[in-house]
Amino acid sequence: MSSKHLLVGNWKMNLGPKQGSSYARQLRESITALSRTDVWVAPPFASLPIVASELKGSLINVGAQNVHWTESGAFTGETAPSFLTELGATFSLTGHSERRTYFGETSEQVAQRTVAAINAGLTAIACIGETEAERSAGTTEKILETQLNPILSSVAKESVAKLVLAYEPVWAIGTGKVASLDDIRGAHQFIQKVWSAHNLPGTATILYGGSVNPTNFAEILALKEVHGALVGGASIKLDQWMELIRISEATAV
Repeated sequence: MSSKHLLVGNWKMNLGPKQGSSYARQLRESITALSRTDVWVAPPFASLPIVASELKGSLINVGAQNVHWTESGAFTGETAPSFLTELGATFSLTGHSERRTYFGETSEQVAQRTVAAINAGLTAIACIGETEAERSAGTTEKILETQLNPILSSVAKESVAKLVLAYEPVWAIGTGKVASLDDIRGAHQFIQKVWSAHNLPGTATILYGGSVNPTNFAEILALKEVHGALVGGASIKLDQWMELIRISEATAV
């Protein structure tokens, strides 16, 4: 686990090349010193090359929102790990709930993508989380374990330093709803329990995601089980993103 908070901005399908370039330039000019926070951004694929170029040599790492599990082949619309590293990406998200929900990605495919990213030298941020119906049914832990097991069984023990987990309750993503502090604490503790059950070294780095904003971030980050955040909407608004970074910098690790 890093000695800093990890703050990752998922731009989703926002900020195309022109807007992304301009926003990246503003970020580079605004973020000139960091002591307690690692700041990463994941632009859409079309913006990745120009954003990576704008942020090269800055304090901000750039990554992708998804990655394929093979290096080449007949996989229309997919992107190989080596393509990402060639562009200067240092990480990739895998298994975001929107990929699972809208595009039918299975937990097994998420595991394949995660391993491929790590084997290519990227850090993989593997996303997991339950729907509102699953939480209401009392199956949150069962769902988390089902999503985690293929990933944790596939990543080599010597490579787990390149694996970050992001707990994002699906019902809280982009809805304005935020899990209670007890819910977040409980989910993160359970994820650590599953990590230990796989006999993996150390402890997992676990981010929280789900309508994170400047109003709720301080109390979420104060939980010792939370090591940072995966942020959607607030990460593409400069004032909110900078405020999240300020809160992170002011919060003890």
